[in-house]
Amino acid sequence: MDPTLTLAPFFPGPQHLVHKPDSPEAYLLGAGTPAPQRFTFATELPDAHPLFDGADRPFHDLLFPVEALRRAALFAARQYFRVPEKRVTAMATAGTEITEVEAWRSSGAAGVSARISLDLTLTPVDVVTGVPRGMECEAVVAIDGRRCGTAMARLVFLSPGVHRAHRTAGRQQSERSLAGRPRAVTGSPTPEQVGRGAAHHVFVGLPVPDGDDTLVLPVDTAAAATLLGDGSDAVPPALFLEASRQAALIAAAELHGFLPAHAVLTRWRAAFRGYAEPELALHCAVRSKGTPVRDAARRPAIRLHLSFLQGDREVAQVAATVLQDC
Repeated sequence: MDPTLTLAPFFPGPQHLVHKPDSPEAYLLGAGTPAPQRFTFATELPDAHPLFDGADRPFHDLLFPVEALRRAALFAARQYFRVPEKRVTAMATAGTEITEVEAWRSSGAAGVSARISLDLTLTPVDVVTGVPRGMECEAVVAIDGRRCGTAMARLVFLSPGVHRAHRTAGRQQSERSLAGRPRAVTGSPTPEQVGRGAAHHVFVGLPVPDGDDTLVLPVDTAAAATLLGDGSDAVPPALFLEASRQAALIAAAELHGFLPAHAVLTRWRAAFRGYAEPELALHCAVRSKGTPVRDAARRPAIRLHLSFLQGDREVAQVAATVLQDC
């Protein structure tokens, strides 16, 4: 059993990451082997969380497997693949998908916790003198032993100088394109419109139409950092998944008549183009991709394309699917 991870606030209870070497050689070599390695991560899904308190949640949240994958992979990168602490971790791509909806249903019963596990395969890439510059991460997700989802990510490990240069160039581009623009003032959706239980859980503003099939929503990075921050000075990666989910629920309702209380994000794939800066205005443009389709159970689902923008600079592109659970 490897050292206990610390993934609070997402998982306040104990979490365990177990290395599962494929051969005696891998077991003996342990850390520093520049080859794919398998792990299992396990913990309980929390009954309470700062972002979810007060909400009647019919489903477990996709934030859990994505954050578990990201943080477990980072832990393994330091402990098993010799990635130096000074390297800055950036997420190039990320994604998650529900493959069996029923397993994600939350019982809602007090004191009854479900258990989540991820079977991880971590593959080092761009290995130089035994140290990877990046890592491909794949996971099969199970809840209470029932396989029901997937998660993936590509991590890049940057030197501090390269990291600073990327952030500086992106920030300057956004500042130039934002100069002189009036700051948009909009109200906020109700918590029910985004599937949350309190006003301070709402991270997007009211949508503004941009054509027949596109909505543009401001994103409140300060509010998101309060609940999702990971201690860094950058916009937390979890913001993009949560803001995507909130914007997607609003778009599904506005454009296709879905009911947010019975809608669930079942697929999310993101490609990150640069760093989002917390002090600069961030917007999300959501576009519907065609008409609703139906899954195997004949439930309607809509595919959406989302772009996160700071000025004219796109910092992330997202493909998402929202299912109407009816």
